[in-house]
Amino acid sequence: MDQQARKLGIREYVSIAILMMGAKGTEDTSAILYKAVQNASWMIPILAAGIFVIPLLLLLKTLSLYPDKDLFSVIRKLFGKYIGFLVCLLIFLICSFGISFDSRSYTNIIRTFYFPTTPLLVIYAMLMTICAYGAKKGIQHIGSVSYLVVFYAVITLNIALLLSIKSSTIRAIFPILGPGPLKLTKDSFLGLSLFVDFFLLTMIIPFFSVKDFRKGTWITFIYLTFQISLMFLTYICLFDTSLGTIGYPFHTLIRFISLGSFLPNVEILFFVIWLMSAFIRFTAFLYINGMMFGLIFKIKDFEYLIPSLAVIYILIGSIPESALEASNIKMFTSSAAGPVFTIISVMLWLVAMLRGEFKHAKNRDSM
Repeated sequence: MDQQARKLGIREYVSIAILMMGAKGTEDTSAILYKAVQNASWMIPILAAGIFVIPLLLLLKTLSLYPDKDLFSVIRKLFGKYIGFLVCLLIFLICSFGISFDSRSYTNIIRTFYFPTTPLLVIYAMLMTICAYGAKKGIQHIGSVSYLVVFYAVITLNIALLLSIKSSTIRAIFPILGPGPLKLTKDSFLGLSLFVDFFLLTMIIPFFSVKDFRKGTWITFIYLTFQISLMFLTYICLFDTSLGTIGYPFHTLIRFISLGSFLPNVEILFFVIWLMSAFIRFTAFLYINGMMFGLIFKIKDFEYLIPSLAVIYILIGSIPESALEASNIKMFTSSAAGPVFTIISVMLWLVAMLRGEFKHAKNRDSM
């Protein structure tokens, strides 16, 4: 694969990252976190970012030792052939279950709010077929389309939040620490799932310059921390204690707002942009998972495997019989992924440090 011919810029990377992780504020994550820490759930993204910033910094520092090498290549180099294989396989399996139940969650949203009479499997198959087709086109197409869509996604999202202010009350955030500082600190680890995609995005680091990747990561990290926190805060102020009983707050919000009596139902405008963002999100996930599979089993043209992986993910995602069961499994997978990926990030840095990789890199730079 000619990586040099496929280099993308910082704008494509930031666009992909924002659409992949920003969408987490539009699903059921906010409602799940509200059940854990009530009206203090808007603080979870900020606290989780404070926890995740150190592992992310260590991961980027470790990867900077090996320019143009993806995450799996670095894992195998530092952990060895056999342990590295097992670690890579673990990451791939977690990501596979993650995308399976995550895509099932989005399918539930589409069917519940917009196409209630359409069979779930039909919507699921259409979603994954479109995403598999896009993923097969390659990361260059994903980056280009992401750059075209991200502006509209961010603008429409914040317009929706702004329109909900007139029906909101700031008193809903009090007591500001919710169930208390100890409970809030403990459950902030649940918020690590909001940022684990940064770990996965290191798979496509060969398609970017190291400088662009690092800079883009920190820009996106800071932006998403406050954007997702703002979204959670808006939901709390709008729905108050009923937030815990609402499965998908964002889609309830866009049904609640209006642009006056002449345009009372505007949810379709926001739904179209959200759906485009969802396509890009799972297209990128499918590409990264396909790339993982190809690197684990040494398959060069892994793009041809993406449709097969999509079918497998549909089968896995269809196992839960109800939306609630799918949501619970998804939350369990996400909660497990956060600590596991955080530990792997720290372990990579620690092994590189013990092997003297940083010292060797410093000596090479001084020559």
